[in-house]
Amino acid sequence: MDEREAPVTADLLFRQAGPADLEATYEVFVAAANDLRARSGRPPIDDTPQRRAWAIPFRRHALAHDAERFWVAEAKGRVAGFGIATLRERLWYLAALHVLPSFQGRGVGRELLQRCLAAVDGPGAVRIVISESAQPISNAMYAKHGMYQWVPLLHVKGAMPAQLDEPQLGSESIADDKALLTLDAIDRVVLGVARAIDHRYWLSQPGLTGLLFRRRGEAIGYAYVSASGQVGPVAVRFPRELPHVLSASLRSAAERGATHASLVVPGHCRTAIAYLLRNGFRYGESINLLLASRPFGHMDRYLVSAVDALF
Repeated sequence: MDEREAPVTADLLFRQAGPADLEATYEVFVAAANDLRARSGRPPIDDTPQRRAWAIPFRRHALAHDAERFWVAEAKGRVAGFGIATLRERLWYLAALHVLPSFQGRGVGRELLQRCLAAVDGPGAVRIVISESAQPISNAMYAKHGMYQWVPLLHVKGAMPAQLDEPQLGSESIADDKALLTLDAIDRVVLGVARAIDHRYWLSQPGLTGLLFRRRGEAIGYAYVSASGQVGPVAVRFPRELPHVLSASLRSAAERGATHASLVVPGHCRTAIAYLLRNGFRYGESINLLLASRPFGHMDRYLVSAVDALF
């Protein structure tokens, strides 16, 4: 998104999103993402049925739990841009901000960001956003709101390894509220906040399985695995457990028929990167940036969601 210092013009209406906007905001995302990719010499995104099948439920989830942080810009009845943010305790996360190419450079993104940010500042609040490194203007806009480049996010992809380590951890499917309490405890260690709302959402999605891992009966981490090979989010109490959790997660994906896997790994998470590279995985074509108003959590023991725009 191109956001230069320009006034928002009177032909634009800013309003909170509603159910009728879900498909339209996805189309804005596709148009804006492909425009950026074309300008940086990359092929268009794969607008697959699977991508859409994840994108629309995510928007419905945001509308149900973060409606005051889901805004659209409308021009003559057409959605020209949108922003979605979530707030989990003190952690505010800008999950999406996209503007149609023909409306960029008019301050639309800046206005959407201001509205998504409303009423989040307070003692201990942390604001974060994931941005493409190829967007210097947007990254500067985020920096003006106190969110600075902190951690690179690496897209790691590859064929499923022919041989995976034998399981060294006990694992179980996440299926009840008791397990959610355990996930909350892990998230508080890793991220500093609990987010049962998002775990309930992930667990409700077809083709996505949540796994809880234990060592000698103690819960040490969790992972979400899709039938098409996306792995994440992943969180572990100790970085040394990541190779075991990833091995078990990849094995689970392979058992569900996945032949390839993809993950989003923070640059601080060296244990995971080393394990994946040893097993034939490669870096993807782009590097994203995690911007934050201040450091939070432990990014050496966390992998970002690989199936949707949630963190």
